[in-house]
Amino acid sequence: MDDPRTLEAIKKDILARIGQRAPFLHADKAEAEEALGKMSSVQGEAWAVAWNELGLRWENKAKSAESAGNKAEAKESYLKSYGYYGIARHPFPSSPGKQHGYVKTREMFLAASKYFDISIERVAIPFQGKEIVGHLRLPKKLPAPLIMHWGGIDNWKEERHSFAESFVKEGWGCFVMDSPGTGECPVLAGPDAHQVHTTALEYLLKRPEVDTRRVAVVGASFGGHWSTKLAHLAPETLRAAVNWGGGIHYFFQPEWQQRSRNADSYLFDLIEARANLFGKKSFDELCQVMPALSLLDQGWLDKPCAPMLIVNGKEDKQVPLGDFYLLLEHGNPKTIRLFSGGHMGAIPDIFKTIIAWLHERLDG
Repeated sequence: MDDPRTLEAIKKDILARIGQRAPFLHADKAEAEEALGKMSSVQGEAWAVAWNELGLRWENKAKSAESAGNKAEAKESYLKSYGYYGIARHPFPSSPGKQHGYVKTREMFLAASKYFDISIERVAIPFQGKEIVGHLRLPKKLPAPLIMHWGGIDNWKEERHSFAESFVKEGWGCFVMDSPGTGECPVLAGPDAHQVHTTALEYLLKRPEVDTRRVAVVGASFGGHWSTKLAHLAPETLRAAVNWGGGIHYFFQPEWQQRSRNADSYLFDLIEARANLFGKKSFDELCQVMPALSLLDQGWLDKPCAPMLIVNGKEDKQVPLGDFYLLLEHGNPKTIRLFSGGHMGAIPDIFKTIIAWLHERLDG
């Protein structure tokens, strides 16, 4: 088990992520240094206040550009604002300032989306008296193949923007939703939480714009768990499924939670962010609820599943590689590619592999 990270190590890691990976894709290095310079801690309000200030700064610039009729500047400013507010709520809204950042993240992202070449339709699907909220984007040529997509414990639907952009540029539709226990998802994580995914799939199959013979699902990080489960729940419906770094069985055991609790590939609050998925707060509470998500113990792994691609970094400290070999040892044959690097690997190389594999499955 790694030692807890120091404040300076966290700040150094953040600066290395600027412009490279969510939620720091739209951040500016000088502005990030400005925010980090105000922090004596990365906890709660100390974190949220510094980044919310930058979010508001760019929100005001976006509104000024919009009033002046400068669409390009408004779009970029709204994206910067949404990016900073998204950092403010990272990894989850655990304080009033972080909750404010999350609300503004959604608001600023939808404001930016007015200027996207391929627009966003905010979809609200009825579910057990609540709603499954997702962002649907459709190409000009219809009916189109469709990618259902979601992230993990801290990468919510707004932060999946760069991946959604890539999917639609390939000529595919894209539906991005929040995983159980995150964002606007109406349920917490649990053995039956897959019902949000099956409900969303049923809705999308009824949309006339969707080529129902060519639907795929891509789950990133913890989201790979849900894409794997959906692949087993709908093996005849899905043309393809991608597990990009999601746990299957060993990940959910207390032994692994103990081993990975201070993984130095995660900025801070890893255990708290995992526990938040279940509406829990402590390590002990997390260890009590996690094992129920094991797909091996649930009996799914020997059942038929949709064609599957498994990808990850081979030095992952957050999810055990044993889970991916377990998938290979059960059920239908699968494709796997491991890359250098830690959790989720070298993202540009992996995503190119995912896109190419999806073309093989969806074209024709």
